[in-house]
Formats: sequence, structure tokens, C-alpha cells
Amino acid sequence: MFIDPFVLRSLNRSELRKKILMYLNEIYPSPTYLSELARAIKSDPSNVKGALIGLGNRYNGHSSLVSLGLVEVVEKDGFKYYRLTEYGKQVVKLLKSYQPYYSRYT
Repeated sequence: MFIDPFVLRSLNRSELRKKILMYLNEIYPSPTYLSELARAIKSDPSNVKGALIGLGNRYNGHSSLVSLGLVEVVEKDGFKYYRLTEYGKQVVKLLKSYQPYYSRYT
């Protein structure tokens, strides 16, 4: 499967985006809501929201996980939940395969 280099660049520029993807991969196929996700990865909900969908100047909407196609928004009963997409699963698989390589240089 082809992985867009812009996606990898975006993820490499943000540890928070990587943490979100890894957590969503762990609980896949279950979706989760924003505050639960923030609590699980020990981050502020506004930062998590920015990484997921973009938020003003601080988080570019074009680099958000939803815009990149890695996470989908599931609306149910007026609530928004977030779940990893199939493309997101492939990207996580690729990131995990790179992990041992990068750890040799840190």
C-alpha cells in the first residue's frame, strides 16, 4: 500500500499525533470520545482536538489526523467518536516497523 510522504512528515513532526494513532490502533475497531482519548494518552483535550481535526493557528487543519485520512469521525446520538481508518492501520504498521531502526540512533 502506498503511504503519502506528506502523512509521514506530518506524523514525524508531532509526537502527539503518533500517540493518538498508537492508542486508536490498540483499541481498534472500537471508537473513543475526545476526553477519554486525552486521558489515555495523558494530554490536554484541546491539544488532542487540534491534532485530530485542527485548531486555529496552532494546529494546521491540513495536517490533522482526520484530514490526512488516518482517523474517522463517527457521530452517534449527537456525540462524536474517533476511530482509526484502514489507511491509518497501515500507517501505524509502517511506523511500528521503523521503530527498531530509529531507536538505534537515539
